Amino acid sequence: MLRVTVLERGRLVRGGEAERAYAAGTPARRELAARLYDRLMRSEAAREDRGEKPVFAWRRHHALVGSWVGVVQVPGLQIEILPKTDDQQPPEPGESLDAWVRDTRANLFEMLLRGGLGAVRARGLAQLALRRATLHDQLVDAFLDRLLEELRRGLDRAYHALEDNLGTLRGKLVFHRHVAKNAAARHRFYCRHDVLSEATPISVRLRRACRVLAHRALPPPLMVKCQHALAILDDVPEVAPDEARGEPVFNRQNERFRDVYAFACVVLEGQAPDARAGEVETFSLLFDMEKVFERYVAAFSRSHVLSRVPGTLLLPQGRGLRLGLFESDSRREVLRLAPDLLFEREAANETRRFIVDTKWKRLSDPARARPSDADLYQLYAYLRRYGCRRAVLLYPHVEGAAPRDLDALAGVEGQSVGVVGVRFVDVGKQKLWTTDGRQHLARELEALVREGLELVPAEAVENAERQPDAGDAWR
Repeated sequence: MLRVTVLERGRLVRGGEAERAYAAGTPARRELAARLYDRLMRSEAAREDRGEKPVFAWRRHHALVGSWVGVVQVPGLQIEILPKTDDQQPPEPGESLDAWVRDTRANLFEMLLRGGLGAVRARGLAQLALRRATLHDQLVDAFLDRLLEELRRGLDRAYHALEDNLGTLRGKLVFHRHVAKNAAARHRFYCRHDVLSEATPISVRLRRACRVLAHRALPPPLMVKCQHALAILDDVPEVAPDEARGEPVFNRQNERFRDVYAFACVVLEGQAPDARAGEVETFSLLFDMEKVFERYVAAFSRSHVLSRVPGTLLLPQGRGLRLGLFESDSRREVLRLAPDLLFEREAANETRRFIVDTKWKRLSDPARARPSDADLYQLYAYLRRYGCRRAVLLYPHVEGAAPRDLDALAGVEGQSVGVVGVRFVDVGKQKLWTTDGRQHLARELEALVREGLELVPAEAVENAERQPDAGDAWR
C-alpha cells in the first residue's frame, strides 16, 4: 500500500507507465504512477455516479484537489489530504518536510477534534496530536478510545413495542388479534408490550462502523480495540426495529454517544458500495474544510475566548436567534439567516451584537483584502437584520494580507449603517495543539471580539488592572 500526502488545492500529475507504484514530488505537487492515477480517476467517477460531491477536479494530464481534507483510499494507494493556508511551498527554509507534514497534520487533527468532528471531546488533545500515525489512524484511534470508554459505561438501550402470542398476559391485550388467534387456545394471550433492548439505531450504527473498520488494514493495536468494541456490541442486531424512522433523537440518556455516532456516520458514508476487505478496500474519510474551520473557531471561542470577555454570549449558527429577511402573507418569516458566529452582549441598557462569518479560502488579492460580491451581500444582510454595528469576514492568514474595513451604506444619501471588516487569523503556522499556539489564537480572537463589540482593548484592561486608579476611569 503506497501512502501519499498531498495538500488541499494541490496537484496530482499522471506519471509514466512504470511497473512499480511510486509517488514523486512534494505535497503541493505529486506525480503518481499511471496505473495508480487511472485507478484513482475511475474511483472518483464511481463516486460521482453515486451522486457524491467530487474530491478532485480532473484535467487532461493532472487533477486538482478540492477544498477537502482527510483520507481517500483505492486499491494500492492511500492519499492523505492536509489543509493549505498559503501559496508558499512547504516546507519553510530550515524546516524538514517530515516535520512540516507532521505539524500540519497535528493542526488539522486539533481542529477536527475540538470542532466535534473527530469523536472525542476537547480534552487531552495535545497528547493525541503528537501521536506518530497517519490522519486516518489517529482519527480511528480517537474514535475507538472514546467508543470503548462509553461502552464500558453501558450500551445505548431503549424500549421497543413488540406484539406476540404469549402464555401469560403482559402489557396490553390486542383484542381483535387475540380473538382471531386464540379462539381455541384460552391459555394464550396476544399482547403488545414494551421490552428494553440494545437494538437501537445508535448501537446498530456503531456496530456497523466497527465492522467496516475491522476490514481495513489497521495497525495491530487499533485492530485489538476494534475487536474489543465488536465483542461488547455482539448482541446488537444488524438492523434496529425503528431504524426506518430516520436519525435517532438524542436525550440526556444517550447524549454521550452523539460524537461517536456522528463519526460512525462519516465512516459509513465514505464506504464504497463495492469495497472489499483488506488493503484493496476503497473508502474515503473526508471533511469539508469550510465546516472544519467554522466549527473549530466556534468551539475555540467558546472554550478560550468568552472567559476573556465576561458577559458575552456566543450563538453558533445564530442558534436561538435566527431572523428572517422576509415575511410572508401568513406573517411567517422567510429566508432565516444563520450567521456562523453571533456574539451578543448587554451593555449600557442596549444589546450589542457582532457577527463573524468564517471563510476558508484565499482572497484573490490579499494585499487589497477585497472579498467576493456574494460575501459582501451576505454580511450586508447580517448588518441590517441584526442591527449590528460591525460584522467581519474571517479568513486564514496568508503572507501579505492586511485587514480592511468597508462602510455599509443605505439610502440615497449613502448614510453609513455599519462596517464590514476583513480580518485574518493564524491557523497555519501556529502549533494549535500547544499552549503557546492556543494562547496566540485566543489573543487574536479576543481582540477581534472586543473590536466588534466596541469594548476596551485587552491591553488597556491589563494596564487598568495594574493601576487601580486608572481602572476606575476605564469603567
